[in-house]
Amino acid sequence: MRFIFSLYLFFFSFSLAAQNIISGPIIGAVTDHSATIIVQISGKGEVKLLVENGKEEIQVEKEIRSNGFVAFEISNLEPYQDYKFNVSTTDQQLAGNFKTFPKVGEKGTYTFVTGSCQETDNMKVFEVMPKHDPLFFMHLGDYAYPDVKLGDDYTSDYTKVAEAYNIRYNENIMKEMLTQLPINYVFDDHDHVNNDSGRFHSSGSGFERKGMMRTQNYFTVDTFPYAWHRNAVKGYCEFFPHYEMPDTAEAIHHSFKMGNAEFFVLDRCSSRPQPTQALFEQNKRGRWRFRPKPEHQLFGEKQLDWLKEGLKNSTADWKFIVSGVPLNKNMVKLIHAGVSLQRFSAKGYSAFKMAAGYSNYWAGFPHEMADFYAFLEQENIKDVIVISGDTHHNVMDDGKNAGLPELNTSGLSVGKTHAAKYVKLIGMMTLKYRLKKKVWNQGGNGLGSKNIKNGFGKVRIEKDEYVELSIIDEDNEVVKSFRVYHSTKKD
Repeated sequence: MRFIFSLYLFFFSFSLAAQNIISGPIIGAVTDHSATIIVQISGKGEVKLLVENGKEEIQVEKEIRSNGFVAFEISNLEPYQDYKFNVSTTDQQLAGNFKTFPKVGEKGTYTFVTGSCQETDNMKVFEVMPKHDPLFFMHLGDYAYPDVKLGDDYTSDYTKVAEAYNIRYNENIMKEMLTQLPINYVFDDHDHVNNDSGRFHSSGSGFERKGMMRTQNYFTVDTFPYAWHRNAVKGYCEFFPHYEMPDTAEAIHHSFKMGNAEFFVLDRCSSRPQPTQALFEQNKRGRWRFRPKPEHQLFGEKQLDWLKEGLKNSTADWKFIVSGVPLNKNMVKLIHAGVSLQRFSAKGYSAFKMAAGYSNYWAGFPHEMADFYAFLEQENIKDVIVISGDTHHNVMDDGKNAGLPELNTSGLSVGKTHAAKYVKLIGMMTLKYRLKKKVWNQGGNGLGSKNIKNGFGKVRIEKDEYVELSIIDEDNEVVKSFRVYHSTKKD
């Protein structure tokens, strides 16, 4: 990794004349007729792109910008066709390939893969993903943890924002995969600024041991200039091959269509005004209580209005809500359990820290969530599935607990995926929930399975009949799988 950092600084500090491809090519924003390909080039001059499918060729030439990133927006492509491409400079050329999406509304068998959280050198999942012949990879954030590698204030410097994308695009093994598999991505907190960051702050919690069974818990809040948030959004727009976004002044939420499915991708960082501590109150004895208020919002009114309107008007057989964090409403049980055991800590873990952490998920904002579920019921909107990340393990629910069927995959490349094991123990200690039965009833890492390996999510759409949700580990073994049948197919 140091080599990558040095290479980047070498090219940008000295502006060498040599034209080498130092990031990419990366394929994204794919539709049934278009795609965007991004590369980062050293030196000055022009870079060329050739795209062909055996019948016709498209050639594009563009000037290299000052930051080295070049975006080729290709249109007039044919639906559901394989394309090869070649990016060339005066000194180097690289090849890749991708497949356009099927026509909007066309029913078929379509697969995509998903996941989040990559922080270690273990990249085995990216060797396995292509074996499932996916149409694209949906990355749910915490993509290479730039706040750890470049510093908590990295978004204060726009050159470091560019460097963060250079790091992402040069991840071992994943780099080769992305020349052949389109990617869509929404940043999460560690990509945006740092841990649990909102529009103006980052926040967290800590504790101090005061005895065998007594712990003093506290919150941390760090504010940052609005410009840091704007740099994160600007970098996403400039350095990532993204779909059209309705309101970047608000967030980077967006939607796209693939065959008979439509995707609504949410941004949980950009609209949230309050830090985690605002969701809690402390009494005179120093005990914390979970007390969220109606004005507390995770996604914000504008973003949710956009989501509601999109779902209401969607004609797709399947509607996917994509979020960097779980939307499972029964995770509120984990918050309450952590609060009830807030005096307990062991081996560097605190039950209250669990409560504070999970309150940053949608379960910590019950008023906003209740309003959304009331909307779904009022409009009779069905066949909605949630894809989510952030938790550092891989788990699923059929909707009985979560509210909607949900696949939570967030162990692409992490040091530990056994969070469910400890959360399950806390549930047993407090008698407040049974994790597999009351929160993630379809299981996953440590739930109905001893498998705690890194893994990813696989989603297979079978026409308008069912969607199969699976957790696949880094050795290509199925951890758990279940099917969500279309509302018209149920008895």
